[in-house]
Amino acid sequence: MKKMKKIDGTGVLPSVLKLESWGFYLLCAFALASNLSIAVGNVFLGALVLVVLLRVYKKRKDWRSALPEGQLGIALFVLMGTVFLSVLCSDNPGRGLRVFIDYYGYRMLGLYAILLLVKDRKRILTIAVCVAASFTINNVAILYEGVFLHDFRADGFVPYMTAGGFLSMLVPSLLFLLMEGSLGQRYRLPLGFLMVLSVVALLLNGTRGAWIAVAVSCVVIGGMAVQRRRKFFLGILAAALVFVAVFSVSPILANRLASIGDMQLQSNTERILLWKSAFHMFEDHPVLGVGFSRFREEYQGGYILPEAKEPYLGHAHNNIMHMLAECGFLGVVALLFFWLCWFSYGVSSWRTTRSVAALIFLSVLLGIFMQGLTEYNMGNSAVMKLYWLLLGLCLQWMRLEKSLPQGTV
Repeated sequence: MKKMKKIDGTGVLPSVLKLESWGFYLLCAFALASNLSIAVGNVFLGALVLVVLLRVYKKRKDWRSALPEGQLGIALFVLMGTVFLSVLCSDNPGRGLRVFIDYYGYRMLGLYAILLLVKDRKRILTIAVCVAASFTINNVAILYEGVFLHDFRADGFVPYMTAGGFLSMLVPSLLFLLMEGSLGQRYRLPLGFLMVLSVVALLLNGTRGAWIAVAVSCVVIGGMAVQRRRKFFLGILAAALVFVAVFSVSPILANRLASIGDMQLQSNTERILLWKSAFHMFEDHPVLGVGFSRFREEYQGGYILPEAKEPYLGHAHNNIMHMLAECGFLGVVALLFFWLCWFSYGVSSWRTTRSVAALIFLSVLLGIFMQGLTEYNMGNSAVMKLYWLLLGLCLQWMRLEKSLPQGTV
């Protein structure tokens, strides 16, 4: 006779519970390392891969819980399917497949792991606190570099564009957490401190795309979320006056802001040349592009324009233009469909539940979308790993809220 497997009072195998605990600890460790050491974070993610695979093997019936459901799952499947089709039609499908697994497997592990392994809100909050602690340490490092070392492109422990991507997600999220009325004083004080620290770090980091992303996210999502419109617009006006004062007393910040529209600046002209090259790739390969992960080879192999002064760039400095070049018309449509479905889900969740998780979900999505208009942040491994982790935390929080009995806080 076969031995009966022991189960606990909830009907779950002890080995499954252990794996879920290990996964939780690894997620906390990755969250702590996210802003401090990309290499150390990869060690924890590598271990998490094994835990997730073992968990799926031990309890195969619920593997679908690791995937977003409904319109989110459909949009993600359409995007992944279109990119995979571009891989198959490229000149180097072997390399394209490796990059595809990295982008839509490994970098998304935080999302899959949270949806599969994290089943209570205390654990979600613990992971979120670890993310906040990591941000705090890196923001202090940025503050030190900017104030004491006079480094205008201060970045802390990560590259400055990566720090800008992180802050594009963090600053709006903190704003809406502070706006949430149910937070107690013991949470509001440390969050307020982190908010001020993050805004200073954002300015000292000097990433113009992040500045625009934060401003647009706060105005768009805040305008949707705040019921007292007059109070909201007065707050926007007060914030605008503060920033005008800050920029007026800092010529470095003022010049950096003014450079956004300076068409003589090399970083601006180089982006425009990259976008033109990307469009030329699309013109020659309109349906599925030159092939996923093929931009660098195609750019350096014949699409670089004579005026370009940086011939070794490997991306289009814009998510949409990069996708247009690599995956063609179908790729851009799939990407826009993905963003539309996920953003509309966040909006509808906010309208029906008034959950602050929905606002953070929208902040993360819009922050990366807006910064991605001047930077290919979809190709930034560290930014995307944190992006999917934060989206996973928000989605699982909203899932758990829906499963609670009505009236439960």
